Amino acid sequence: MYLIDEIETVTSLLQSEQRRLLLKNQSHWLINDLDHPCVRDCDANPAPMTCRYNWTIESYFSVSRACYQCPFSSYDCSRTDCVPMAGYARPVYSVNRKVPGPSIQVCENDVIEVRVRNIMMNDEGTSIHWHGFHQRDTPHMDGVSKVTQCSIEAGQEFTYRVPAVNAGTHWWHSHSGIQRADGIYGSLIVRQTSSSDPHRHLYDVDDPRHILVITEWSRQPATTTAAGLFHGAGVIEVDGILINGRGTNLVFGSEDKANVTVDHHVVYVKSGLRYRFRVIGAMGDVCPVTVSVDHHELTVIATDGAPIDPVVVDRITIFSGERYDFVLDANQEKDSYWIRVAGDFACASFQELAILRYDMTPRGIEPDEDKSIRREGVTLNPLAGTDGILTSDLRDAEETMDDLSQVDVTSYIELNVIGRNRIKGLHDPIFYPVEKAGNDTYLATFLTVLDNITLTLPGVPLLTHAQELDNSMFCNRQSLLKDGVDCSTEGCACIHTLSFKQDQVVELVMINTGVIAAHPMHLHGYYFTVLGMQSLSIPFSTEDFKNLDEEGNVSRNLNNPPRKDSVMVPPGGYVVVRFRTSNPGWWLMHCHFDTHLLLGMGLLVHVDGPLPTPPDDLPVCTKLPRV
Repeated sequence: MYLIDEIETVTSLLQSEQRRLLLKNQSHWLINDLDHPCVRDCDANPAPMTCRYNWTIESYFSVSRACYQCPFSSYDCSRTDCVPMAGYARPVYSVNRKVPGPSIQVCENDVIEVRVRNIMMNDEGTSIHWHGFHQRDTPHMDGVSKVTQCSIEAGQEFTYRVPAVNAGTHWWHSHSGIQRADGIYGSLIVRQTSSSDPHRHLYDVDDPRHILVITEWSRQPATTTAAGLFHGAGVIEVDGILINGRGTNLVFGSEDKANVTVDHHVVYVKSGLRYRFRVIGAMGDVCPVTVSVDHHELTVIATDGAPIDPVVVDRITIFSGERYDFVLDANQEKDSYWIRVAGDFACASFQELAILRYDMTPRGIEPDEDKSIRREGVTLNPLAGTDGILTSDLRDAEETMDDLSQVDVTSYIELNVIGRNRIKGLHDPIFYPVEKAGNDTYLATFLTVLDNITLTLPGVPLLTHAQELDNSMFCNRQSLLKDGVDCSTEGCACIHTLSFKQDQVVELVMINTGVIAAHPMHLHGYYFTVLGMQSLSIPFSTEDFKNLDEEGNVSRNLNNPPRKDSVMVPPGGYVVVRFRTSNPGWWLMHCHFDTHLLLGMGLLVHVDGPLPTPPDDLPVCTKLPRV
């Protein structure tokens, strides 16, 4: 009898605490993270801190026993260790049994130390990339398996030590395989003092809970989807969209939920105040989304962490890897309003909704507006063929900028979709060649590549062991042409590398030869400035671009162009960017769609120069001596 009473008392206390947290704010996924001492007012406590975190990465399950009766009980969906997603049980990876994982929120110049312990099943290795951190003087912390480090093997641990010198909205995610798509990701926010933030006068509140991490979801693991894509099984890739790990299975054209699901994510505001929101595009694959808030304009003040001159829009289109900060003026009637996240391409059938709820508005009441429509209006970063404000139209808000007007090296990079036999084991030239794929035989899998070259990586990290590798393993378009290899007709696979000297100004022209899909290209280790972009939506090549350029039909904005680390290259079009090679190392540049990188759409930017000594505890995967 005593034992029963004790259990009931503990259960009552747990439920009471859970209700207290829920009443405090429905951003339950953030509450424990916000108790960290580094989440603070940077004006009141600007002195740098060392911010320590302990993470456990494991194989987990959504709607597990920790969820009790979720999704049938919204209360249960907010229990500790419950990963609700869209109300379906499926395998996931989790960090501290959370998806998204822990939110790191610090002040500029803090030092972040994250102890990562890997207890995943099947002896999987992992690594963590700090997306938006350039890792100057700390290249071994970039977290890219086979490029900057060996994986953290199952049963092992490693501590990342990264200085928070890149202010703004960033995120972290696994950079081993496609683990990011199954749950290893989270927000990374670096705030500034008021005197350092050029836009501090534009908002009243920067609430740590006003973060929207957007991703798509599927009822099967990403490994199933990728294997089906690779081998022609034709599995369904996307079933919906998640906002901060929650989804309601909303399909365009229907106001009814397809199934019993979890509740909408809710964000609270007080009438008369201006709020800074931070949106992170954590989508794993071909799923750009457009974010809007009913009856509210969005004053966009930053992209990829870098401040821009404010622009007022109705919608923002976000691709994988991108981040946008906007200010929302809570100047409407006290009510609840839909925050709409409308998908496109692979997510075109889906729209997920969160709720913006004013103070004194009754809880539990959804907005009156139709769930099943897309909001119209002025769009920032529009998809091809739509009107709006292009990324290249923006202006950087910082007055002191590096002079990039004189170019030392120009590189043209084509983004291709090609069919090849033997490469990646997709098509056998005799038994199931790509040439015979069709409606009456089998599905073709096409390679997504750069300059018709499939990126392959060695079994050792390039940053520490590149000099131990045979030179024949490296190539680029120029070296292959010199050897008489035409990758437009032959299958080419290598460690695709562009090498530069230190302190050169490089202009990269990225040309999307396809007419269907845009590709979000992400560069590690650097910001680049976006000088120009255009979508022609026709088959396009490097020669076509050069002809346009010679005719004076390519515009380059040299008046404070915006800084980004991820940019959408539109179909049948181009993007012109520049950066100075001031950060020595081996830096991955790739399409941020998971399967596109797996299929070969990436290359290494190698900048020659002195490198720091590798940390003594850096994971080891080879007996070769470190270089």
